[in-house]
Amino acid sequence: LSAENQLFLPLAATVYEDPIVLLPGDGVYYERDQDLQIVHVLGEVLNNTPTTVSKVTIEAMLNLKSGGQITLRGSPLVGSLAPGNRACFDLYVVEAKEVENYAVKVLSYATGGTVPGGLVPAVSNAGYDAQNDWYMVEGTISTTEPTVLNDLRAVATLFDGSGRVLGCEQSYVRTQTEEANAPAIFSIVFMNRDFSQASSYTLAIAGAVQ
Repeated sequence: LSAENQLFLPLAATVYEDPIVLLPGDGVYYERDQDLQIVHVLGEVLNNTPTTVSKVTIEAMLNLKSGGQITLRGSPLVGSLAPGNRACFDLYVVEAKEVENYAVKVLSYATGGTVPGGLVPAVSNAGYDAQNDWYMVEGTISTTEPTVLNDLRAVATLFDGSGRVLGCEQSYVRTQTEEANAPAIFSIVFMNRDFSQASSYTLAIAGAVQ
């Protein structure tokens, strides 16, 4: 594994008009789990407001090739978003039929929320492992404040070279000691599809409870 494809979330101004923006790069993929087919809808949202937001609800309407519709609803893995920050979502359902087309929209959101502060992430390994057929992002989180880093999650979004979202995964952080300010470790593994075309990722830190 190498740490060449390292990219952290920036705070950036945009020209978008909607308060919560569905970013380009969403897509559908099929996961096979034994005799089951799981349909995933992946994408990202951006907080385009001047305040922190939370409780973002996303809806995906799937039109199946053989007829019929399925409605999926869910939230990004990061529960609270500071102004200008992005978060990935992964909506999924067990469905044997394939999708003809789909539409995604933001249903609702709330103002306010708690965003972890004073945290310094450091990625030690990131890349595609051909032997195990997975993509891994792992590292540590340190703090500039006197606190124990147990109630946090590391959330990674994986992209291909065109900016399409390939995966959205998370890992709870783990400390090796109960001492305040001790670094915590995380290990995020993407392994339910072919990630050999992955070229970059973003990393966010979220609270333990969405």
